[in-house]
Amino acid sequence: MIRRPMTRQLLPLLLPMALIAASCGQKSGVAGTEEVAPSEQPGSEQPGGTQAPAITAGGGGGGGGGGGGGGGSTTPSGSTAPGSTAPGGTTPPGSTTPDTGGGGTTPAPAAVFEPQDNDAEGFTDDKIVIGIHAPVTGASPIPQESFDIGKDIYWEFLHDTAPDRLFGRQVEVVFRDDEFNPQHAVQVCREMVEEEGAFLLVGGGGADQITACAQYAAENGIPYLSAGVNEEGLGDLETYFATTMTYAEQAPLIIARLQEEGFTEAALVVADTPSFEDAFQAFKASAEEADFGIVYENRINKNASPTESATVAQELKGSGAEAVILLASPVVYVLGLASGAANQSYDPRWIGPGITSGLNAVTTFGCPAVGNGEFFSPVPALDIIDDLDPDFTKAYPKYAGGAKADDIGLQLWSLNKVIAQMLEATGEELGRAAFMNTLVGTAGFDNGIYPPVQFTADDHFGGTGAHLLEANCEEKVYVTAEAFVPAV
Repeated sequence: MIRRPMTRQLLPLLLPMALIAASCGQKSGVAGTEEVAPSEQPGSEQPGGTQAPAITAGGGGGGGGGGGGGGGSTTPSGSTAPGSTAPGGTTPPGSTTPDTGGGGTTPAPAAVFEPQDNDAEGFTDDKIVIGIHAPVTGASPIPQESFDIGKDIYWEFLHDTAPDRLFGRQVEVVFRDDEFNPQHAVQVCREMVEEEGAFLLVGGGGADQITACAQYAAENGIPYLSAGVNEEGLGDLETYFATTMTYAEQAPLIIARLQEEGFTEAALVVADTPSFEDAFQAFKASAEEADFGIVYENRINKNASPTESATVAQELKGSGAEAVILLASPVVYVLGLASGAANQSYDPRWIGPGITSGLNAVTTFGCPAVGNGEFFSPVPALDIIDDLDPDFTKAYPKYAGGAKADDIGLQLWSLNKVIAQMLEATGEELGRAAFMNTLVGTAGFDNGIYPPVQFTADDHFGGTGAHLLEANCEEKVYVTAEAFVPAV
């Protein structure tokens, strides 16, 4: 089902509690990032720094004389340029695609970000460098081959089909494995900035690493983007921007979904790590507000063994819960809780926030035990992507050496596509301050896949909704149960 209304309802930031993680929770070393001194940026010769662009209300902020118009390029037939919606797309009515043409008569708001000494680093007249880190080794890795391939697909497609769209600049992606370790994440983020000359940084997964690297980026005035993870530790960082809903923001969606399905109560299982404390509290608060019962709570060990997980599954069964709200690593879910429950003939509705438990790797290795699972995600499943952006499945094998498109590739394509819109809206006169002023001064960014992304000067959590995925164990994949579910 595709549900279209997507007018944003801004959510207040939760009071600071503890971090949320993307998969396995808090790792040692996060606190150690406070000792990292701001580093001097490389002194390579670059174009001069730019002041913040003039941002028009409801429109994209062009930098200097750029105007964000795409350099007058024409997108080839069948391709989708940044800022547009794919043919046959289902972009919800009421959402706002930024006007990157510049102009307008509304006075621009005062600049939020002022250029620093390193404002013009990370780009030239023909290149923009983006640094991305993710755990492809370590305790909870993202499949390396999918990530290595997927990170470049959109940029290669854009360069070939619309080379002038970013004013003649080609994006070069540099990548580092953060090894699922926050201290190592800071190290590799510094390398990408100081040695590779990254203009901005992107966190590909792992909330603890994202938080650590985002803190380094903020200390040095570097834009940092990721999918929504925790709020505490990130909400007060001036240069951090989440392009999708945080775990805590997804809590009301989860309770509402369970109520739509006829449930009046559920169990709550959250990994026992400070990283998940604010999500844990958000689940309970959302349930209480909706008069929804929580019949069982467990802060399961973040690295729970199959034996421990089987014990928790037994307790879940004994509680009588027919639904379980889950926030834990896919390993604990697949190899522990779901399999332990199945061995006891217990098959509850599993539901939780995305992204990791909603990846097809879960169904590949977890079916049939995970067959009753539903998880929210910033992107839909592959079953409807051709309706939203037909370029993805066409471009993937072309630029991936014949490899078949997968859901990790779709996550990366979607993130890169919205970043391209942001770069285009900034204009030809690029700069880090100009880029960030564009983010907070533009009405919204709609790539046709994400629910629209909307930032303000005071709210850098840009998610406005999510897609709901459900497991299909006949095919061992997730399919889209509902698209464009708005925030509540």
